This record gives sequence, structure tokens and C-alpha cells, in this order.
Amino acid sequence: MRVKHILHSVFVGVLFSSVYVSAQDGGTPAAGGSGDANPFASYKCDPNVCKLPNCYCASTQPPVATPPQFLLVTYDDAVQAAGWGPANALLANRKNPNGCPAQATFFVSTLYSDPYLMTQWYAAGNELASHTVTHAEPFTATYPEIEGNRYWATSLSGIPRSKFAGFRHPFLNYTKESLELLAKMGFLYDSSMSGGGGADGVWPYTLDYGSVNDCLNGVNVCGRDLDAKGLWEIPMATLNNPVLGTQLMDPFNEPNPFNATSPSQVTTDYTTAFTQHYTTNRAPFGVYTHPVWLGAAQLPAIPDGSKKLEAVQRFLDYAMGQKDVWMVTGRQVVEYMKNPVPADQLGSQPYMQCVKEADIPKGICNGIGDGSLAELCNFAEGPFRTCYGCPSTYPTLQTPSTDPTSTRCRLPDTCDTLYWDPIG
Repeated sequence: MRVKHILHSVFVGVLFSSVYVSAQDGGTPAAGGSGDANPFASYKCDPNVCKLPNCYCASTQPPVATPPQFLLVTYDDAVQAAGWGPANALLANRKNPNGCPAQATFFVSTLYSDPYLMTQWYAAGNELASHTVTHAEPFTATYPEIEGNRYWATSLSGIPRSKFAGFRHPFLNYTKESLELLAKMGFLYDSSMSGGGGADGVWPYTLDYGSVNDCLNGVNVCGRDLDAKGLWEIPMATLNNPVLGTQLMDPFNEPNPFNATSPSQVTTDYTTAFTQHYTTNRAPFGVYTHPVWLGAAQLPAIPDGSKKLEAVQRFLDYAMGQKDVWMVTGRQVVEYMKNPVPADQLGSQPYMQCVKEADIPKGICNGIGDGSLAELCNFAEGPFRTCYGCPSTYPTLQTPSTDPTSTRCRLPDTCDTLYWDPIG
């Protein structure tokens, strides 16, 4: 059951992402991307009116003269044991220039996720963002899918609802209506649009005046009025393979997971694209993966991903060895964009400070420790763990979470899982 879901949610997602970007290919590369259309042709935004911290016009110009280079490592779909090791391996022993641990964002879908692993992810200082309840094909960015995902995550992982600030559309399939819905629901940012079509050097911007990304794609919001004021878009940077063309998610699986690009070529493609960003305008660059592809084989669906993991590791070793490169979350990037500073001032900003584990209470079920205090919830659909009391039924779109079946107390909106004792 679980492997079948991985294939549905991951393989189809990878296939869609590949086609989605390749459809924009076919012109002279511009700012690291591809496509010969001018992404700003129908974009009208007056920077004298659209001002920070809540509005920012799309631009290939960096917000300050000497910006940092942001590196975004993101994961999609279920947080589960199959991808837990690889997801953490890409972060292990990596430090940002201010000495704080490198961080990443997990766009989590509800079905087949382990809430306690999510609690651990959050307790380590990383970000969790929304990716709907079911990840159903072809389009699921409806209010029940989005709000159900946030409600379930807060109920069973203890992460405050307000901390779920980001969103990525399943299969990267957004619409004008879904973006407007995210804005109305109070999300801080979306990260579903690719940087292809000549827009690969665009810095994050708000969607007050529409989009400059994916302008050659069928799901086109460029030049259209969007009622999505204040919603930031973090474009997903593309890379180019000399044979396969423009790529986005999981390039180590192209043209298919069982006949994949060589690991050395994957490292080269990442390095080439990153260097284009780093040596020009330093627009944020990303490594976008489904971590299950980087783990152990789950035949017949998932081949061994150890060499693919090594290929990504080699690139990250290179990128993090460059000056002023920071591995951060999507939320940190948006906080930076609200008040951009030169690279040498980034380390002192409040949103870049480390989580001090010494200040976090020990001996409570909060993602710190060996996990022995988490309850095991056994369901036919698959077991999972939680600090906050097992629900009576497995999560569904109609009922993402029921009341706890034990005496454990769930997190109030005014508290944080790091400091809340659900048992005591």
C-alpha cells in the first residue's frame, strides 16, 4: 500500500514536473533559464507603489548590491521512514556562515506521513510547509485539501498552525483561483512556479501584479490580474542537461528512475546551474527532491538511490564551500526579502538565529530525545507515531484528525511543541 502511494505521488509528480518545464524549452538561455519569450512583456508593477515589506515587484536585479546566495533544499510528499535518512543526510554536518545548522523545507502531504517524524524535523529547526491532504491527481489545491492538511499537522505533530506558512501545489499544478485562495487563507508564500522560459534569474516577489514565471505554459497566470496581494512566490530554479534539456525536480531520475543520468553528470548539471546564479545576480537556487528516490531500493517501484544521493551531496559540498552561501528555508528567504541586507549582515538577523537546544525542555514529547514517549497508532492504512494522542480513525480528506483517544493534551494555538508537554 505504501509503495503504491509512493509511485502515485512521487513518480507521477516527477513525470509531470519534467514535462511541465520541458514544454517551455526552445530558445536562447537567459539568466540561466531557457526560452525566448520576455517574461516581463505583460507584467506591470510600479516599485513606487509596490513597496516592502508587503509588496515587491518581480525583478532580476538583486534587492541589495551584495546579496547572499540562498540555497533551498526542499522535499515533497509524505514524511516517512523511507525518505527520512536521505532527507537528513543532505543536511548533516552542514553549517551556515554564522555557525548555525543548514536548514531545509519539507512540503508535507498528510496521507502516509508520520507526525512524530514531522515533530523531530521541526524541533531540529527545519521548516514544514503544506502540500495538501491527499496529493490526488490532477489538482487538489482546494480549501478542504489545504486547511485539512494544516489542521492535521497541528493536531498530530504539534506544530503551530501559523508556522505552516508555505505551500507547494501537487504536481506543481496551480491556477489563478488556487493562488488567490492561498492569499485569502493567510499563507506567506507559494513555491510552485518554475524559473524556465527566461525567468530563471528572478528573485522572489509578491503576486500583487501577477506572475512572470511559466509564461509559456498552459497554466498561465502571466499578465492576468491576481487577487493574491502579499502572497510571495519563490520561483523554482531550473538546470539544463546537455542531452535531456531543462530539468526541475529530481534530475537524477531522468529520463526515468531505472535509466537515470549518471551521478557525475547530475553533479555537473547542478554545479553549472548554481554557478550561473552565484556569479550573476545570485537569485536563490534550489535542490528539489522527493527523498524516497535517494534512499534504499524498494523494488519493483523504487531503485537504489545511494549513487543519486552521493551526486547531490557532492554538489552541496561544492556549493556550501563558496563564500556567502546559506542553506535556508523558504520562510527565511521571504523574511530576508521583506528587509534585504548585504551578505555580511545576514548572520545577525533574527530569523537566521540558531535554535538553542539547551533552552528546550527535556523529558517531554516534543521531538527532542529518543522518541520513546511517542504513541504508536496502528491502522490498516499504515502505522504512525504522535506525541498528541492517536486519533480514532486514519486521516481522510473529510476527517483529517479526530479527537485523541488517550488523555494527552493537544497543542493550543498560543503555544509551541518545543515547550508543550502533551502528557503532563
